[in-house]
Amino acid sequence: MKPHVFLYFLFLMVVLPFRLFGQNIIGAPDIIYYDNEDFNAGAQTWMMGQDKFGIMYLGNADGLVTYNGKEWKIYPLPNKTLIRSVKIDNDGKIYVGGQDEFGYFFPDKKGDLAYHSLTNLFPAEDQTFGDVWNISIIGKDIFIRCANEIFHIRPDKKTEVFKSSTHWLYMADVNGKIYAQDQSAGLLEYRNGQWILLTRAVLNTIITGVLPMNTGNLLVATLKNGAFVFSEKGQLSSLPVDSKIIGDHIYTTCKINSNEYALGTTSGGVYFIDNQGKTTRHLSHNLGLQNNNILSMFLDKDKNLWLGLDKGINKVSINSAIQKILPVDGAPAACYTACIFDHKIYIGTSDGLYSSPLTLPENEDLSFSDGNFSRVENSGGQVWSLFNTKHQLLMGHTDGAFTIKNNKAIPIFKGTGAWLFKNLPSANTHENNLLTGTYFGLNRLTNINEQVSDSGQVKNSINESFRFLEIDSLHHVVWSAHPYHGIYKISMNSSMDTVISTKLYTQKNGLPNSLNNYVYSINRQIVFCTDSGLYRYDAQYDNFVKDKQYQNIFGNMPLRSVTEDDSGNIWFVSKKKLGVALKDGHIRYFPEVTGKLIAGFEYVYPLNQQNIFVGSSNGMIHINFEKYRQHHDGMGLVFNKIIAIGKKDSLLFNGYFSTGDSIYETQQKNNIATLPASFSSIHVEFTSPEYTLHNNVQYSFLLEGFDRNWSTWNARSEKDYTNLPYGKYIFRVKAKDNFNNESKEQEYTFIISPHWYQTILAYLLYIAATVVFVLLLGKYQSRKFDKQRLKYEEEQKQLQYLHQLELEHNEREIIQLQKEKLENEVTYKNKELALTTMHLFKRGKLLSKIKEELVDSVKDIPPKERSSELMKLIKMLNEAEKQDNDWEQFAVHFDDVHNNFLQNLKHAYPNLTQADLRICAYLKMNLSSKEIAQLLNISLKSVEIARYRLRKKLSITDSNVNLYDFLVETK
Repeated sequence: MKPHVFLYFLFLMVVLPFRLFGQNIIGAPDIIYYDNEDFNAGAQTWMMGQDKFGIMYLGNADGLVTYNGKEWKIYPLPNKTLIRSVKIDNDGKIYVGGQDEFGYFFPDKKGDLAYHSLTNLFPAEDQTFGDVWNISIIGKDIFIRCANEIFHIRPDKKTEVFKSSTHWLYMADVNGKIYAQDQSAGLLEYRNGQWILLTRAVLNTIITGVLPMNTGNLLVATLKNGAFVFSEKGQLSSLPVDSKIIGDHIYTTCKINSNEYALGTTSGGVYFIDNQGKTTRHLSHNLGLQNNNILSMFLDKDKNLWLGLDKGINKVSINSAIQKILPVDGAPAACYTACIFDHKIYIGTSDGLYSSPLTLPENEDLSFSDGNFSRVENSGGQVWSLFNTKHQLLMGHTDGAFTIKNNKAIPIFKGTGAWLFKNLPSANTHENNLLTGTYFGLNRLTNINEQVSDSGQVKNSINESFRFLEIDSLHHVVWSAHPYHGIYKISMNSSMDTVISTKLYTQKNGLPNSLNNYVYSINRQIVFCTDSGLYRYDAQYDNFVKDKQYQNIFGNMPLRSVTEDDSGNIWFVSKKKLGVALKDGHIRYFPEVTGKLIAGFEYVYPLNQQNIFVGSSNGMIHINFEKYRQHHDGMGLVFNKIIAIGKKDSLLFNGYFSTGDSIYETQQKNNIATLPASFSSIHVEFTSPEYTLHNNVQYSFLLEGFDRNWSTWNARSEKDYTNLPYGKYIFRVKAKDNFNNESKEQEYTFIISPHWYQTILAYLLYIAATVVFVLLLGKYQSRKFDKQRLKYEEEQKQLQYLHQLELEHNEREIIQLQKEKLENEVTYKNKELALTTMHLFKRGKLLSKIKEELVDSVKDIPPKERSSELMKLIKMLNEAEKQDNDWEQFAVHFDDVHNNFLQNLKHAYPNLTQADLRICAYLKMNLSSKEIAQLLNISLKSVEIARYRLRKKLSITDSNVNLYDFLVETK
């Protein structure tokens, strides 16, 4: 071999690989992984597409998978075969190819995708064609590549069939032209119904991608032979890509921009190359991909790169304003500080200090700078801070303070950890002294002619950890905050080398809390972050008060750090969220960063508007704030679905507005849904298919015809309405990002039908029924009046009757009273009669006794001597005695009082003697046995015997019957 030939090959072997592979871009995009279990479909995704509304479509083993940023939906083919190819035309038809099946999905009247097979357009003998690998659409012409045939469906629906003697290996449409690879012919182009040979130089390889280049040439990627450039003149030349790319086998390709192309490989992930074949960056499993076998790639409208993997999907935000810088071998690591110094970027981690040269100026997005990180020598361990003295870079480290020179850490002092550095005021331009907060006090550094040396600990410095420091040069005061102790005011002498006094301020001194206080400087003013907003020191009263200047911005929000950028914006951390208070007073948050900051060590380094560095537990986050806040034109907003709550087969709308063969962005007037009355409760879902924004989107909605005002902005993307009355409604919704960029309003109009009892016919029936009711009511009222009149008359009769009864009752009561009066009179007469009888009896007895005494007295007197007067007296007594025993006269008087009682009794009971009648009369008069004995001049026992004999004569056999009661009842 000739020497110059050998040297040439040696150059290719040694130098070329480094040139080709070069340096990677230091910024790594955010990568989101969607496992196939997330969308409940097959593991492999073979091809992807996106419609004009932003909805993604994936060709999957289980069918067509759609994703709108909120929900995954699956639409299987009729024959349940996998979909290897997807293509969307300008009308919104989603063409898919399965096994022995070809057709398209298009929304039906409800906005749900329905499949329409076109296999019948193929000749009958060619309808067993296996898998459809590629679909290309030029205007109304559709090309379908299978293994042995390419079908061409013309606008008139007639189909041409182009067969290969071997196999069709590839097909693609580029700039309005169709290219294909025939295994036995080479690379062909379709022109006017024929396939024209372009080159046979690819016969021994398989083309896996044809992409347009900005020069008018084509980039041709192959499976195992690297990449080529096919010129407009028809020449095929090798593109010098890295040999590693060739070894990893290019399976799929995607154009990123005019000077960058993505090559997906079967075993090495994704390589990005430029027009010269130089590798600009590389994504693999080590850098966040789920696996390295890339089956398909698609660049969406927001420049997110979607990767169909052997299992699942990765979404790579290659164009995002937020990137990650991973200095530790490209792997995740906690990053605490950063600094741009001497055309290099330095990042302090828990594993040491790492640096990389920069190929871009500071006023550009440095995350896109080429570079390779390496660890600074002698920097192993925890790095806390970096400080640029304009000519030197200082490092605060757990082992001490260091100067960084020539990629090496040179110790200033060791033995105690150094937290941070602050410049001290100095009148000497050649001397720049610094104050260092350490684990155990304050140290002073002397910087003379850019030679930094340790001057030892500040005199009288307390033994405290000084992690947060700010210097008030005017008053020679150093302020230090300790999150668990409070705030220290350290008064120093004029040369700032000796502590005069140290005072600790806590809640007693005006702070809202003794814990979680931090000190920073904003606009050359020292401020204090607390759990209740920003505070400042009031020297007049020697205490802390709310900072009125920032009260309207931060209010009472808990703050952990505040940092001012070069535009006057204030970057802050609150409740684990990163935010920025714009100069106009508005606050914007970065949801992408929420929860990723290192708690207690929050760090923000705003170099300029293109480069904001934020420390995190998973690399250094880089924010291109200028790009981030740019207006997003055409922010998308679609309905996901609308359903009737609690109803079977209740899908009302599934996201697509279509009429005929066209899909529209908004609902058409002839497509307004009329719902039955039972569908009065609906559930509405909506979403913004802005995959770069992630969870930055908020929504506001209004149901016209029901709501009075728009809802407050919030992240919720669904709404329920229940028990809506019948009528016409318009659901209106809008979206905005965290910079108030709003989407167009999206509307869905629907009509809820009235119930049968709310229709016009029902109301006519109601009117007729009302008329009939009024008539019937009148008739009823008339009848009711008559009835009431009759009732009144009846009541009057009843009242008269009752009055008559009352009169009769009163008369009866009078008669009864009269009767009772008569009875009382009879009783009284009985008593008088009894008394009289008793008196007469006593008188008769007395007379009889007198007569007996007189008779006894005259017995001893001779008759002649007896006085005539005395005998006359005896004669009178005899006559009186005769008159006293006149029972008949008593009986006459008794019967007059008692209605002939004795006569009636004698008539009823003839066997009664005069003595029996006398006892009956005395009993009728209710005299006791004793009184009767006295009247009859007999013993009490004789009376009882007489009563007993009387009961027998009166036939009273029942011993319970009283003799008196019997005689009273006897008339």
